[in-house]
Amino acid sequence: MQRARRLASVAVAAALTVGGLAACRSQPDVAAYLGDQTISVAAVQRLYDDMAGKLSAQPAGQGSSAAPAPVPVGLPDVLGVMVTHELVTRVATAKNVRLSGPVPVQEVGQSLGLPADTEYVRLYGESRLLLNQLLQAAQPGTPPDADVKHVFDVFAATGAMKPGLTYQEFKGSVSPEALQTLGRALNVRNDVRTEADKLDLRVNPRFADGQVPIYTENGPDNKPLDLVSIPLADEGDATVLDAA
Repeated sequence: MQRARRLASVAVAAALTVGGLAACRSQPDVAAYLGDQTISVAAVQRLYDDMAGKLSAQPAGQGSSAAPAPVPVGLPDVLGVMVTHELVTRVATAKNVRLSGPVPVQEVGQSLGLPADTEYVRLYGESRLLLNQLLQAAQPGTPPDADVKHVFDVFAATGAMKPGLTYQEFKGSVSPEALQTLGRALNVRNDVRTEADKLDLRVNPRFADGQVPIYTENGPDNKPLDLVSIPLADEGDATVLDAA
């Protein structure tokens, strides 16, 4: 257990605190509850400010009056990455899965449009490596049509496929190997969702738009597209805090 916990980053370990008032689970300064632990709003803001500060410190390029690059993610995305890291680490620990190597932070940062030395990039990269290991170990399966359609919708919305392609044409072009990969990703999603349910994950409404990304592929401009994910808060599910 001691060794498994080393997979978690120092930042997340510091951000997760034991909640003495866990029964209340509606404190406005808490972004998320995971079992008897919490992620504070301040911790989410710190990761966001880390990105903003390092982006503003980058060379402005041509023209000294150029404005610093905006942070390409929002606070719900930051919480999503922090929650993903904790949930995936727990699932990996249960399955005896460990990081296979160092996080390629330069590559991850470039794909996200963020400095490589930000905590967000490190957490995202660690989670992706663990998820890739879990994906390889997962059983293949036949994905439901609704999940294949979701992939089609993501590709269509982001311009990642030929314009005018119908869903039936897209589905017919997907290889059996790709469908098996999607099925593996859905099984990993089920494991992560089970862990979230076990911890009774609850999220402050301010962050309810966040996602727990499970399987991504690069889309236009090499940006990752979330093809399989879990919403931090499902409508009608008991994962959203009652508004104070």
